[in-house]
Amino acid sequence: MTKKTILAIAGSPVKGGSTDRLLDQVLRGARMKGARVEKIYLCEFKVTPCNSCGKCEKAGACPINDDMKWIYKKLLKSDVIILASPIYFMGLPAQPKSMIDRCQAIWVKRFKLKKKFGKEGRTGFFVSVGSMARPDLFGGAVATVKAFFTTIGVRHVGDLLFLKIEEKENIMEHPTAMKDALEAGVRLASG
Repeated sequence: MTKKTILAIAGSPVKGGSTDRLLDQVLRGARMKGARVEKIYLCEFKVTPCNSCGKCEKAGACPINDDMKWIYKKLLKSDVIILASPIYFMGLPAQPKSMIDRCQAIWVKRFKLKKKFGKEGRTGFFVSVGSMARPDLFGGAVATVKAFFTTIGVRHVGDLLFLKIEEKENIMEHPTAMKDALEAGVRLASG
């Protein structure tokens, strides 16, 4: 069996925070199963927001020349894509939202121009934390992430979501978070 390639996208603007720690634990589990892992921090990349120019409508390619071109290639080649992001105002922060919006070009390519993007059988997983205890806290973000995965031809296989995580040490104090994250990584690398 070939080793899975995993692209882990850290969508938080804060390195070393709760979301980042949780993602690292997922990746630890994946590495235990032999997966090849690449983790990127979106806050280190220049991803210009979509300006709705409409130029992608003809060729299925975005004309903006920035780091998103490199990210498109990584999205295309990875077996598993993990997006990790905290919740800001009931949704995703600017960094992952800008990346997702720029995938409009992929949507055009796949659904309007009927062209393939990426190999079959790719999977996607969402990791998130939020400070509130609201049961609907993750609804908007999960819907956005599912649409992102559908757009890039990735099957959404699950989420790891934790409420009431305000400070970075809170995730370490959670009774099951690190165990759940490790097990998720093992499953993602095995499945």
